[in-house]
Formats: sequence, C-alpha cells, structure tokens
Amino acid sequence: MTTPVAIWVADLDRFLVPRFHAERLAQQLSSSSLRRVPNAWHYAFMDAPTTPIPSPDGDPAADPPGSDRRRFTEQLGRDLSDHFDANL
Repeated sequence: MTTPVAIWVADLDRFLVPRFHAERLAQQLSSSSLRRVPNAWHYAFMDAPTTPIPSPDGDPAADPPGSDRRRFTEQLGRDLSDHFDANL
C-alpha cells in the first residue's frame, strides 16, 4: 500500500533549498506530488507574526515584493483539504 504525499515548496526558500530538500524528497517518494509556490520564502506557510523575529532566513513577518501570504495560506488550506478528501 502507498500513501499519496503532497509536498509544497517555497521556490525562494534559502533555508531549506528546494533542490536539496523538497525536490529530493519528491524524487524518493513514488506517490508524491510536488507543488511549487512561486515568489515565496521559507515562512510563507505560516501566519505572519506581529513583531519581527530574527532568523537565519530573515524575518518571518517579511514577504518578497508582490507576495500575498494571506491569499496563499487561504488557498493552501483549501488545497490541503482537497488533498486529504481525495486520498483518505
């Protein structure tokens, strides 16, 4: 039995560089799908904190110019729900 795995990756992630992490994982899992998030940094998958927090990948509250974290995370919630509905 295989379990379908959906992997989302922030294309501009400098902390977990996609080619060494998400892309490699997707290659190793035969039942995976890799979904790229264009113009997104490492912290795009979480709500923005209300105060700056220093980190190796920059401020988690910051986004690249033109990025819309709120819209993305709302869509991510729908996509995750769809993935689980289709595969569980």
